[in-house]
Amino acid sequence: MPLTVRTTLCDIRDDLHALRRMVAARGHIETIQAIDALIGVAEAEAVQAIRRIDQLA
Repeated sequence: MPLTVRTTLCDIRDDLHALRRMVAARGHIETIQAIDALIGVAEAEAVQAIRRIDQLA
């Protein structure tokens, strides 16, 4: 897989985790739960995308 795609996916993941930490520091539980759900979906989609791209390579 092109390095730029992996880097982009990792950057997005890192940004979501940073957002979660910031929100957690403010104690917004419902928002934390929503971000956790987004992180889970994003990570699952990233894994699938990486697998598809690697299979084509």
